[in-house]
Amino acid sequence: MIGRKTPVELRALFVSDEDVRGWMSPRSTPAARTRVRRWVRVENVAMTTIVVGAALMVLAPVASIAVAVWSTVTDIGRPDLYWWIWGIAIGVFACGMIAWVIATSRRVSARYADGHVSVGTVDRAVEHPGEGDDHTWYDLRISADLPDGTTLHRRLQREGEGLDRRVGGRIRFRHDTLDPDDVHDVHFAGWPDKKRRRRRERSDR
Repeated sequence: MIGRKTPVELRALFVSDEDVRGWMSPRSTPAARTRVRRWVRVENVAMTTIVVGAALMVLAPVASIAVAVWSTVTDIGRPDLYWWIWGIAIGVFACGMIAWVIATSRRVSARYADGHVSVGTVDRAVEHPGEGDDHTWYDLRISADLPDGTTLHRRLQREGEGLDRRVGGRIRFRHDTLDPDDVHDVHFAGWPDKKRRRRRERSDR
């Protein structure tokens, strides 16, 4: 029946088993696969919470109007009901968002836990300025030379300010494949020159 089917748009918000299978690398250990699936479950529960919270926020104005009408008819003032209505709606939505951000980050880390680790160079940084509440982010173009002579090319998106100063510097990243042109097969693993830069800054002082 149509009423029992989840709309395509809503279903796209959740991680499917097909998505998980596509993410898994042949090199992934059973432990890594278990961690990925566990965080996917948490991610989907968090997304469900977000959807419920969004629905409550849509219904909150209607409930507020109903309370206002009831208060007028019965001559009973209950301002605390408004706090409960909006507090629950916003609280559920916020909890879902926080849990989703954490679960997504942990799932991505677990996905690349058994991947290759390479140190490359930031060849280019394309800035995308944020507008309003959106943060500025950069599209980093990375290259890394492997021992066999292969040069990997990757693109990494990271939020932050001043990442254009990283051009020419080194970057550590994880990747599942050795395909030189699989540009999206990348997970940030740190800045190798970070400690060196801190020592240089201390010496300059």
